[in-house]
Amino acid sequence: MTETTKLPDNNLSISGKRKNPRTKTPFAGRVTQTFVYTFTAVVAIILLILVGFVALKSSKLFQNTNFWDFIFKGKWDPENNIFGIGTIILMTIMLLLVAMVFAIPITIFSTLFISEYLSKKYQKIVMTIVKLLAGIPSVVFGLFAREHVGALFRLMGAPSNDNLMVAGLTMAFMAIPTMVSLSYNAVQAVPEGYRFGSLGLGISKEKTTFSIVRKSAWAKIISAIIMGMSRVIGETMAIMMIAGNSTGGFNTTDGIIGFLFSSIRTLAATIGLEMLENKGQLHESALYAIGLFLFILVFVINLSILIISNIDNWKRNRRAKQEEKMVAAGKTSKAYRNYRKYSSYELIEIVNNRSENKICKKMYSGSLMIAMWLSTALVISFTFWILGTVAIRGLGGLVYSDAFLSINGQAGILAALLTTVMLILATLVFAVPLALGAAIYLSEYSRSNSKVVKTLRFSIGLLASTPSIVFGIFGLSVFIVWMKIPFSILAAALTMTIVVLPMLISNFEDALTSVPSSYREAGAALGMSKVKRLFKIVLPNAMEGIITGTILAMARIIGESAPVYLTLGTAMQLPTEGFLSSGATLTTGIYMLSAEAGPGRGEAIAYLMSLMTIVLVLTLNFTSGRVSALVTGAKRTPLVLIIRGQISAVKHYDYKISLGRKFNKVKAVYIVFINRLKPSVVKEKWTKWRARRKAYKKLKKGEKS
Repeated sequence: MTETTKLPDNNLSISGKRKNPRTKTPFAGRVTQTFVYTFTAVVAIILLILVGFVALKSSKLFQNTNFWDFIFKGKWDPENNIFGIGTIILMTIMLLLVAMVFAIPITIFSTLFISEYLSKKYQKIVMTIVKLLAGIPSVVFGLFAREHVGALFRLMGAPSNDNLMVAGLTMAFMAIPTMVSLSYNAVQAVPEGYRFGSLGLGISKEKTTFSIVRKSAWAKIISAIIMGMSRVIGETMAIMMIAGNSTGGFNTTDGIIGFLFSSIRTLAATIGLEMLENKGQLHESALYAIGLFLFILVFVINLSILIISNIDNWKRNRRAKQEEKMVAAGKTSKAYRNYRKYSSYELIEIVNNRSENKICKKMYSGSLMIAMWLSTALVISFTFWILGTVAIRGLGGLVYSDAFLSINGQAGILAALLTTVMLILATLVFAVPLALGAAIYLSEYSRSNSKVVKTLRFSIGLLASTPSIVFGIFGLSVFIVWMKIPFSILAAALTMTIVVLPMLISNFEDALTSVPSSYREAGAALGMSKVKRLFKIVLPNAMEGIITGTILAMARIIGESAPVYLTLGTAMQLPTEGFLSSGATLTTGIYMLSAEAGPGRGEAIAYLMSLMTIVLVLTLNFTSGRVSALVTGAKRTPLVLIIRGQISAVKHYDYKISLGRKFNKVKAVYIVFINRLKPSVVKEKWTKWRARRKAYKKLKKGEKS
């Protein structure tokens, strides 16, 4: 039996009494914690101010008009101070229905086909195409749809290119990327055992896909559909370009064709069209009331998503209770093992309902395959159609090379590009510190089960799904009217800060939580304070994800148009006054130039600017990971991060004991780290090492003799 050296207890004082493990937080830790809490509080206050301010501005209307009259009255006539949004709500709902009629089947069929029938290689290719479609700005959708999608419906008898069907089909393809991406993740999360079990029972591949896989992921697919619905409800600029913007109601005199090709206006488009040209305080208050109604609608949608997303947890808990009852009732172990996601009765029903007619089986499978093929092909075709059209028309716009310097007596494309770059820089200066502080609080300082944290996360999700036009009217009133900041890059940057804040917080938090907890434990074992662990271990390892999230936010800023339209201005001019200059970004410039209908100079330049915008956005989206990897460099091992500059934090005698055992410095620090966590493991390893060492020495002596 070998003797082991007893390691001293680091928590004992000279008198033998155990030290108090609580230590006073250093000054740097208190300062960092104060900043983190402050930034998090600012994020929460922004949400409260946003809701409170919009509600306050809409109160003037409700002093003169009943809330229910405002909601259900059909006439909207600002000239005569008549404000009823009933007809506009019906138009918005009708647009939503038309868009979902196209989007939901395409989403379900294409998602199941991509996930269940394509190999990993082709899944990646098709999902990349879906991301391409998601990266196209809304004004580019509007510019493309008014000419090309509108032309298709003109062949079907539409009186104009701006109508309900054009807007509905366009909004469907704007919502499909979000819905497909979320649904794909949901389907991929379905356990493989469900598929194998169904196929093992003799059920066909198609039946398995739609009866087992789809049902298992159905709750999350519904959440994805609801997210797509919120995308349709909140869209502003594209609807202003392709819906016709009439508040007169639907055309019911020409039958169903006239109804479907009616000129409509949505809630968000009403705000965008009339906010800058309101007829007075009552009209302005009515527009804020529409924003408040949109916010309430988004709140209901997010609450629905939260409830639906917890259905699986509720089912799992109910199933666990049923299992407990089975055990308590004395069920046999065989019955307990056979208890699965689908009960035996459900499985028997599925097996018995299999069609024995081979012709019916083939017809069923064939029809599903055709639907999945067509849906996926439709998404891919539309993506290449819009990208190809913009590329061809945009390159054709290069004949107007003078447009880079001057357009219709104003500054040219380069001025819009410079304004866009300055807007990005100003927005990131405000948004990144706030988002990083909130993300650090959520990942490092908060308790996940806290009600405050859950409320904060729900609020961040609520901000993320709020229509951007609501942020626009908030920025217009607070930063421009109340704070007296002129229409400028600064006002737009403050507004865009609120727009991208939820996105940045989510991305930064994901980056921080992706750092393994063992890294933090290693730093704590070596005596590093919480702040030192944060700056020396967590942030360096999360830096790649943080940079990626920042680049994606830059792409969002480039593609956003509604808040910029209300706070920056629309005149294309050089920012000669710095960040207090007004002007137009690439997207708002596209919107203004697209007003020149027909194959003229303005439309050609608009396509050229669209091509530049798409190239910028897609480049940022698809190179964010590589750029962040280049900036951060090769990943360092956690052990190197911990050891660098931290050996002095290790207790001197622990370190000497480890070195005395003929370990090198790296091994010594590693042994001390293990000793801080599990002393018994160190003793066991040390005992085994000594035994092997002695056996090796005896073997060597025997060979020499």
